[in-house]
Amino acid sequence: MKPLRDYYHLTKMQFLALRGAFVIISVVNVGFIAGFVYGFGFLFGDVSEATALYITVGSATNALIVGGLVMLPQFLAQAKADGRLDYIRSLPVSREAYLLANITVIAGIVMPGIALALVAGWMRYGISFDISPLVLVVIPLAALSCAGFGVAVAILSPKMQLTNAITQLFIFYAIFVSPVMMPEDNLPSALQAISKLLPPGYAADAMRATLTDLPNTHLGQSLIAMVAFTVLSLAAASTVVRRRG
Repeated sequence: MKPLRDYYHLTKMQFLALRGAFVIISVVNVGFIAGFVYGFGFLFGDVSEATALYITVGSATNALIVGGLVMLPQFLAQAKADGRLDYIRSLPVSREAYLLANITVIAGIVMPGIALALVAGWMRYGISFDISPLVLVVIPLAALSCAGFGVAVAILSPKMQLTNAITQLFIFYAIFVSPVMMPEDNLPSALQAISKLLPPGYAADAMRATLTDLPNTHLGQSLIAMVAFTVLSLAAASTVVRRRG
């Protein structure tokens, strides 16, 4: 099938384009996520097991959030500035395959950070995990639910610098004012309401539900929400790329 062939060749092309920097970017991302695990431990001082689980699983979730809402739009903004996006648009290839190819490459970069976050949490805090096979469903859904929005930001933003500034706000939100690194009850009611409208909170809840035995998780609700975000964000991203093409 042509879409599958397009996806294969575009993914290969994207990996080859990053071959000189792929390992370096992956190592930097791993260090970034490990810094979350260790750094927040220093911030809180005497860390309970529940807090350690929130820090560790939240850091693993942030690898996915950063991939979809930060790295992906920055990569696309750079491609847009360099003219590579216009080149892809000139080819007789599926626009959706191009988007999925970029998401696949970003996923390859962030996956080591997820594993290292769990290992770092175990080494730093001596915690154990209650891993469910459903985590294999949650991880791609968490990535996809953020990716479409990141693509739309990159395509619609008139300047690469503006895209980069917006993505920095995403990092701030995910770390400090969303229920990713902390329980939702710790946030004021306004921020709790905002978290219901964005995918990071659902991604973090689903990750906690499939990696820990922490109470007050809502796996079914989070899975439904992430599926909805995934369908809507990818449909919106595809529409944006086609209309701007």
